[in-house]
Amino acid sequence: MTIRPATQDDVSFLTDVVVEATYDQGRFPDDFDEVDFRSGFGGWTAEQVRGEHDGSSTSVVEVDGVRAGRLRVVRRRDLVEIAGLQLLPEHQSQGVGRTVVDRLVAQARADGLPVELGVEKDNPRAREFWERCGFGYVGEGEGEHRMRLR
Repeated sequence: MTIRPATQDDVSFLTDVVVEATYDQGRFPDDFDEVDFRSGFGGWTAEQVRGEHDGSSTSVVEVDGVRAGRLRVVRRRDLVEIAGLQLLPEHQSQGVGRTVVDRLVAQARADGLPVELGVEKDNPRAREFWERCGFGYVGEGEGEHRMRLR
């Protein structure tokens, strides 16, 4: 498994990953407008890839040379935030996500930084994953639970 910086050529794939993973979880509302979502998310992702957001990096997760997922990390002076980790459904539950998290956590610990993330309240499967990775609940916002590595 490799994690490499995303390029503009990956923007469509990165959008596909989010759409496919969210469909697989059954989390889109009945009135979901996929065309509109793809346009907005794709534009925002292109900004991320171009480096238009300070401290934010977007990467492609590859398994055996095949694109399998998306990782977005925001690094600050005092914190590493996992701002998005999605895998295509066929790459889930195979240890790929855990390997990505373990690598990120090892680097953050080497840098002496805590790791946090937000997980949507309507995504209990993701929250269970993060808990298995050692994250615990520390608070919440309107649509998400905040979690921090213990």
